[in-house]
Amino acid sequence: MFGTIVLVISTLFFLFTAWRSGTSPAEFAEQLGLNIANAGGYNEIRAQYAGFFLAAALLCAFSLAGLVPRQAAFIVLIVIFGGLLAGRVVSLTLDGGIAAYGSTIVALYAIDAIGLALGIAALVLHERG
Repeated sequence: MFGTIVLVISTLFFLFTAWRSGTSPAEFAEQLGLNIANAGGYNEIRAQYAGFFLAAALLCAFSLAGLVPRQAAFIVLIVIFGGLLAGRVVSLTLDGGIAAYGSTIVALYAIDAIGLALGIAALVLHERG
């Protein structure tokens, strides 16, 4: 049951991210502290965020439907959130702290840490079950 809840939450989070970045790329980028300079920037927001997170949402949904092993979905969650969190920790060190970050970026530290912890817990519980 825990794994199902993790996959449902992840699917919804990934779908929301894909929708927001795909339908409002300029506003999405601005929340991250980015400015889009030209059509290439719109392309990258749609590809790097909308496309990537849609693919992650589909993987989680397919896992919920039994089309993809849950273990694979949990490992992907660990890779995604672990990679994001690792990059954020490096950035935090290089930037000299969190003081200059906007509220969205600060929130993403927590979201990525929680996502990583949930992915690990779901995988461990799945392996035990």
